[in-house]
Amino acid sequence: MVYFVVAGVLCVLCSIAKAYCDVHSYRHREFVFKLFASLLFLACGVIALLCNKQALNYAIFILCALIFGAIGDIMLCMDAFFPKDSYDEGFFSVIGTSNFFAGHLIYLVLLYYYAPISQTPYLLLALPVLPLILLALIMAGKIELGKAKSYLLLAYFLVLGGTIIGGASFYLGNPSNAGIIVLVATVLFTFSDIILGLKTACPSARISPRVAPYLVMPSYCAAQVLYALSVFFL
Repeated sequence: MVYFVVAGVLCVLCSIAKAYCDVHSYRHREFVFKLFASLLFLACGVIALLCNKQALNYAIFILCALIFGAIGDIMLCMDAFFPKDSYDEGFFSVIGTSNFFAGHLIYLVLLYYYAPISQTPYLLLALPVLPLILLALIMAGKIELGKAKSYLLLAYFLVLGGTIIGGASFYLGNPSNAGIIVLVATVLFTFSDIILGLKTACPSARISPRVAPYLVMPSYCAAQVLYALSVFFL
């Protein structure tokens, strides 16, 4: 457990350092700290599995999501090595986003597999909330994206809404330390994505580019560490 705590703390510290480098446009250093942060939350997943091999099936879900998340993080940070808006930057952006989204879907499957929504069907009433909020912003002209990207963002927010519902369902089905940890991780994960989406596509939200990195990356890394931590308590 000591190794897990060390790796988890270092992961969050690296995420804060990454945010600092982002704010000050130190792109190569930003890449290094993001790489370290990703490797450290992967290490947390491995350590958790080694400490609780009885949760193997659950841990495999977590590790797969962490791996896709780490690959996505690294690919999305490759803009440090290519000119802005170049083909190569766009290529790595697409690959990174795809891997990152795959990690989200794995968490979604995990949550609903271990806490079937049939046990808490009333939670589905909240599913349209995030997409409807985003749709209202699009209709009001607050989102600066093309039609195709707006539709993709709507689908993404639908997944985020499903993830929040899955986290709540998991907690209600597992009212224990594992349930609390997963619920907090899910909230942090969703918070990170919403702030990132608003910062990128909704300038009218007035999220300062000097503040947003300190909200996005540390909350995201803390969520990944907490998902790994849940393996201990399942």
